[in-house]
Amino acid sequence: MWKAIKFTVLKTKQSNPVLFYILVLLKTLFGVFYIIDLYAYKLMVDAAGRQIIGYSFITILIFLYIYFFLSKILYTTATYIANKLDVKSLLSLNKAFIEKIESLDLATFENPNTVGLINRAFNRFQFQLKLYFISIVQVYVSSIEACVSLAIFFFISPLMGIMVLIANLIPLYVRSKMSYGIFNIYKADDETKRKFGYLSNTLISRESLPEIKLFQAFGFFKQKIMTIYRLFTSRQLKAEQKSLFVVAFVELIPMVVIFYFFYLSGLRFQNKLITGGTFVLIFINGMAFFNRLKMLSQYLGDLHSSSLLMKDAIDFFDIQPTIIFPKLINHEKQNLINKLQHPSIKIENVSFTYPNASSPSLKNINITIPYGQNIAIIGENGAGKTTLIKLLLRMYDPSEGNIYINDINLKDIPERFLFSIYSTLFQSFGKFYFSVSDNLEMAAGKHVSESEMKKYLSFANAWEFIKDTKGVYNQQLGPEYTDGIDLSGGQWQRLAIARAYAKQSPILILDEPTSSVDARSEMEIFDRLVKEMQHNTLIFISHRFSTIKDASRIIVLDKGSMLEDGNHEKLMRQNGKYAQLYSLQAQRYQRTL
Repeated sequence: MWKAIKFTVLKTKQSNPVLFYILVLLKTLFGVFYIIDLYAYKLMVDAAGRQIIGYSFITILIFLYIYFFLSKILYTTATYIANKLDVKSLLSLNKAFIEKIESLDLATFENPNTVGLINRAFNRFQFQLKLYFISIVQVYVSSIEACVSLAIFFFISPLMGIMVLIANLIPLYVRSKMSYGIFNIYKADDETKRKFGYLSNTLISRESLPEIKLFQAFGFFKQKIMTIYRLFTSRQLKAEQKSLFVVAFVELIPMVVIFYFFYLSGLRFQNKLITGGTFVLIFINGMAFFNRLKMLSQYLGDLHSSSLLMKDAIDFFDIQPTIIFPKLINHEKQNLINKLQHPSIKIENVSFTYPNASSPSLKNINITIPYGQNIAIIGENGAGKTTLIKLLLRMYDPSEGNIYINDINLKDIPERFLFSIYSTLFQSFGKFYFSVSDNLEMAAGKHVSESEMKKYLSFANAWEFIKDTKGVYNQQLGPEYTDGIDLSGGQWQRLAIARAYAKQSPILILDEPTSSVDARSEMEIFDRLVKEMQHNTLIFISHRFSTIKDASRIIVLDKGSMLEDGNHEKLMRQNGKYAQLYSLQAQRYQRTL
């Protein structure tokens, strides 16, 4: 809980320190003003029917009206500042969230647990952190009021003040420790949260809903979700029942002490040892103290239980990248830029084993790729093709060996400079629900003219369907939007190819770039690739030999090892793995015809 409180207060304060401290000051004043309220009630009772300290009853009422009017102004000001601070905090947290994601390495995004944590953390920023900060403020104000109330007890009777303090600390501690609040499954353990999150997201996903409907599998999902809920709620219900009985018992202790104090105060009033106003002050203070401590313990209980929700946000900011990129000073940056011109690649004795894997995915790979070469990487599933690309992008570091760009080790190249060398399209590409122009400019990293956009779209055979849309370059994509349109799988992939091309990097890497594209578009795209990339390096992975055979160089991987290296004619003459796979695919096409 204390870690969650520290995190929330620190992040809120960082968003705008001036507003934060003004809000704290105003809330402190509200807490201290409680003693003025009590003293005002004492004055009113004592002034009713007689003069006191030189002022009439009407004068006291006027004073109270001015006091309450000023309090109202301060309350309105505090509310406005709290709302403004909330907006500043939300903006600051979203900025920090994006910057944190930017600092993580690509391998982090391959871990489904981490990606799930990122999604949950984002939701915590939007909703939970504001509520948690409000609870912290409530605890803070209630604590001040309770301290002021307790000080009044000590002033009237130090011994009774000590008794009241001890009697109320016991239930305060118990309630804060045993408060579970509402039955929120996101307060469960990580495993339960991940299972529930996966099931609920799958059930409402556009991609999975059609299959679930066709399989008539809603009963299956209902059974899975209900099972998780029952296990969670049964455990929490037992804890809640135990909490209710224990809390009910310990709350009797302060009630006995408070009512005994009321009894003694009543005797003193009857014996005219205290005035009626003082007795009212004691009575109101006693009831208010009891209620405030009860509310304080409830607020603390909320903080304790809701800290489980805040754990996702805290854990997100605690994520550390596994790949550390170097930092360079200004004059070193320009030298590196010059050295990375026309990049050639050297892969030297590289082996790699994925974390927790029992066998290596790549074994002793040695490849040199001169700048400007058109190279295809092929192999059966699990051969290590995509793994090799991930090592080139430094998503992972090799378990053995090194990779160089112009004889510079990848480990010595900062992230920004390394990624500027590559333009990459993975088989699982992103569908960005922006406008067409936004899609291209996001990849290019600059403003793109209409003529350039048409060039990129035409290169990927995307212009033929973009030109017929209502907005053309400004057409909103995505069915979630009012004016948005959805694209077919092949159209999305062609737009993704256009994005990759728009970056205009010296090395273009394509992993199964035309898996969803029709045969005609595929041939046209690869014809353009061969033509346009004559002065750049093209590395692509494909299972379609009709596109592979035109590559100037073909590398065949098999079970993590490099098996063959050459052009189509050379590999066919060798009659090895490539020739075998090519012949099998050719026979399949002939059977189809």
